[in-house]
This record gives sequence, C-alpha cells and structure tokens, in this order.
Amino acid sequence: MRNLFTYLKQLGFSEVESKLYLTLLKSGSMSVSELAEATKINRTAAYSHINSLLEKGIIAKVKGSSNKITANPPEHLQYLVEQQITSAMTLKETLPGVIASLNTSFSHKKDAPASEMKYYKGRNGVKVIYEECLKSKIIRSYFNCAEIEKVFPENFELFNDAFNDNAKIKIYEILEDSPESREKMSYWSEYNPYRYFYKFLPSDVKLLANDILIYEGKVAIINVGDKENITGVVLTNEDYYNNSVQLFDLLWRFLPEPEG
Repeated sequence: MRNLFTYLKQLGFSEVESKLYLTLLKSGSMSVSELAEATKINRTAAYSHINSLLEKGIIAKVKGSSNKITANPPEHLQYLVEQQITSAMTLKETLPGVIASLNTSFSHKKDAPASEMKYYKGRNGVKVIYEECLKSKIIRSYFNCAEIEKVFPENFELFNDAFNDNAKIKIYEILEDSPESREKMSYWSEYNPYRYFYKFLPSDVKLLANDILIYEGKVAIINVGDKENITGVVLTNEDYYNNSVQLFDLLWRFLPEPEG
C-alpha cells in the first residue's frame, strides 16, 4: 500500500487525494459524506480534494445521482503519466533558452576568487615555502637579510641553485638596510645582473615580518624572530596577490637605486 501512495504522490496526488481515490477503488461508488466518513476526513475539506480528483479525470460523478462519485479504472492513470511526460519534454526543450536568459539577466557578479591559507611551522616547514616560490618566474620580496641569514644560512645555496635551474626566474627585493644586506645583495646583483634586482628601505624603516614573498598568486609571510617558534603563512587569493604586487611596484618606483 505504501508503494501505491508513493507512486500517486509522484503523479501529483496529495496524501488525502490518494486516500480518497484508493477508498473509492476498493468500495465502489459512494456519496461525499460516506467517503468522508470512511476515510475519516472532514466532509467540507473533502470537497476541494474531490474536485481536484475530478479535474485529474480519475474519478467521476455517477450518472443519475447528484451526490455520488466513483473511481475510474486505474488505466486512467496513464493519462496523468502522459501529461507528465509531455510536460517534462516541454521543460527539456525550453531549458537552453531559460539558462541563457538567466545567465544574461542575473550573472553580473564574478565568482569570488578562491582563497586558501596554509600554515607552516618550524625550519623544515618554512623551507618548503622557499622551495615552492623559487619555481616561480617572478618573485617580489620584502626581506630582512640579517635575521633570515641566521636561521636559514642554506638559503644562499638554495637561491644559487634556483638561478641555475630556473632560467626564467627574476627576483625583486626591497630590503631592510643592514651591513649583511649590502654585502649579500651586492653579490647577487653582480652574479645575476639581469635577473636579480634590489633596493633598500630607508634606514629608519623596520620590517615587522622577516620575509614577505609575493609570487604566483600567493603571498607568504615568514617570521623567524622567535627561533623556537619559526612560522610561515601562505595566502592564496588573486585579489590580495594583485593588490600586493601593485603596492610593491609603487614603492619600488619611489625608492632610489642602490649606490654602486
């Protein structure tokens, strides 16, 4: 019986309509009051459901009786199925036009850029950030050479290998001014004059993060001030990356070239 109710529901029957229809099939013709009593449905409420079943064509009024109704043979359900098929085919045929209209009318906003944040902890974790960024074509960086050099002395070889292995890499660095920075960066500039470029921040400006790397749609922030708690965060977000690039390039234009 439950399967019958489920099928009738798929044909658009309410639960009350299904109960009325199945009772008529079982008991034959009945008056509205008899049907309401048999199904334990309020007679006034039953009228609206009976009218719906009459419109569906699966029950009919008994000829010669003003108030009796009867169920049409179950084969009449086929007409409802055919109506649903016709309706589904019409929906399918008109779907492309509806989609086009919806896209034209409501697709004004761009999808928000995908965002992802990854957190790295410890020397080995942060080293992964450097290894990843050195595969890029262009790296922009705010860099405290003195602090990073203490924690990652192997970065000298890492960057040297990157210049040898990645022929397209170019690095632009804005450095916190220090003797260590001037010594190291002078070397890199002479060694790779067409792929490594640097400028210094004013001497009274200090970086809060020891290294900020801008590359391939990402911005990485590395802190090594606390040697027991070395951390790195990599944010992937196209808008934030593009803003960071524009701000870096703006600052780069205003900073003087390093003295030879």
